[in-house]
Amino acid sequence: MRGREVGVPYPGTFILDPQGRVVERAFEENYRERSSATSILVKLGVQVEPLRASTASGRQVTVRVGTTDEQAAPGRRLTLIADVTPQPRMHVYSPEQTGYIPVSLSLDESVDVRPAAPPVFPPPGTYFFAPLNETVKVYDKAFRITQEVTLALTRELRQRAAARETLTMTGKLDYQACDDAVCYRPDSIPLAWTVRLIPFQQ
Repeated sequence: MRGREVGVPYPGTFILDPQGRVVERAFEENYRERSSATSILVKLGVQVEPLRASTASGRQVTVRVGTTDEQAAPGRRLTLIADVTPQPRMHVYSPEQTGYIPVSLSLDESVDVRPAAPPVFPPPGTYFFAPLNETVKVYDKAFRITQEVTLALTRELRQRAAARETLTMTGKLDYQACDDAVCYRPDSIPLAWTVRLIPFQQ
């Protein structure tokens, strides 16, 4: 490294298996923005228990939301979790399914947080609708959506972090649920995730 690059850290995280072997590694391009270890595990497919969890209900589904981290500093990249459970005999349409209103997760715009990537959905199941002789991609059992986000490095958020305030991130789940006879009106469920702010450290 030369000039201004000298002394600039390039943080990395190594994931080890129980035998101490490296199974994954992640390095950051921007030293001020770093993924939490738990968020990296989620990207690897590890099922973690959502922290600071709360539940919201719609007409046909229930959503349990939480985060991978109870606390985070400005610049931290963490993952928001939404565990969606359709009511018995109900299904919602996968984002891959065309011709129907798919389930979607969106965040409200905020100066404090931004999406680091699009939301991630699991592989859908299939449902055969006999009256139309049609097979569609659906979720008819509990499924998890994850949304990776990055906390801003603004002066305002750093001040809030120094005061150990709580940050609330909001969004919504949109969907249309159907059973074997009826497709119900589209519904939208407001969601909120919280994390305790801690000061940024180099």
